[in-house]
Amino acid sequence: MKYKVLTAAVSAALMVAPMVAVAGVKIGGMAQGELGYWTDSSNGVVKSQGTNTLDNGRGRLWVEADQKLGYGLTGMAYYMVKVNTMGNAGFDTSPYAPGSDAGEKYVGLRGGFGSIEIGNIASPYKYTGGVMWDAFVTTDLQARGNGGMSAGVFGQNGFMTDSLLYQSPNFKGFHIAFAYSPMNAGVNGAGGVKTMTAQHGDYAAAAQWKALGWSVFVAGDHAAAPAGDQTFKPYAAPIGVGDGLTYVEPAGSAGIGVAQTNTKFGLKYNFGPVAVMGQVENLDTSGEANPTRDYFLGVDGAVGHWAPALQVGDTTDKYYVGSDINVSYVAVGTFYNFKKGFSLYGGYRRTHITGVSSAAAVAAGATDGTQSVFSIGMREVF
Repeated sequence: MKYKVLTAAVSAALMVAPMVAVAGVKIGGMAQGELGYWTDSSNGVVKSQGTNTLDNGRGRLWVEADQKLGYGLTGMAYYMVKVNTMGNAGFDTSPYAPGSDAGEKYVGLRGGFGSIEIGNIASPYKYTGGVMWDAFVTTDLQARGNGGMSAGVFGQNGFMTDSLLYQSPNFKGFHIAFAYSPMNAGVNGAGGVKTMTAQHGDYAAAAQWKALGWSVFVAGDHAAAPAGDQTFKPYAAPIGVGDGLTYVEPAGSAGIGVAQTNTKFGLKYNFGPVAVMGQVENLDTSGEANPTRDYFLGVDGAVGHWAPALQVGDTTDKYYVGSDINVSYVAVGTFYNFKKGFSLYGGYRRTHITGVSSAAAVAAGATDGTQSVFSIGMREVF
């Protein structure tokens, strides 16, 4: 009897599968495993070193549904759940997938006017240049958070909760996007903890032109009062291990409301199999002595199955009065892309910090230092 029930269930699933495909429902995901060897040193002394196995925020599952409505309109729905390929619990709890914004989710409408989405949406700031130009994003080699690009929800990390997103149609290579949060919930979490990553008045916008091999953009966003400094200082917790590179915000500053306004400019050109790109960010956070600047330069190639990349970056941070902290970044590596979405990759990254000189910075535990990482991994997109 049990075998008959099992057979009937399998048969029903096989019958439903083509019906789901016809209805415009797609299921996909990514899985990644990475092995890295890291060394943190400060003033020439090795503070910590070892190996780690990470997912780095790449693992995810998603369901996407499109439905033709007539009148040139299409209804949309999308659910993403970030999962940890390397974790026993499955769900991703890494710094790159906090529980409050652990996956893009929205319902929307698309037509000749462009598209409108409402939900936990992808920020135009993050997805214009940013993660789209970082060949090593979601690996130990990535630029964001390591001296080449800002991280945080209002940088190149996470998603904007409780928000609306409008994207224009493409007009001769020109495209704009605007996201806004009308949320006025205040405290909405257990114990008075805010679980939103965007609140009333927060916005992100971008304009991009792509044609003739060129890609040019300008982007900006504003956070009225995020909890703490959303730029996620690149030397706050490098890959979550070791104590060689330390950044601690001044006493009383962590977790308080701060206003933040960021702007970003980028330029890219494709020379056939080679692409060269550059990006500049200006991160203005209340309480900082001066804005933080992030500079990024990347060169990507494509030779058969190989996709080599070289990336460099530089961050100038004046968070502490009297300190001009500099974080330099370089990463080099390559992907080998098989057919059907499977890839192998490997490379080297170096993040170097200098200029931690003020009494406030030293008293807070900040130090000059260098982090070196050798990494290899594999990825499946399905």
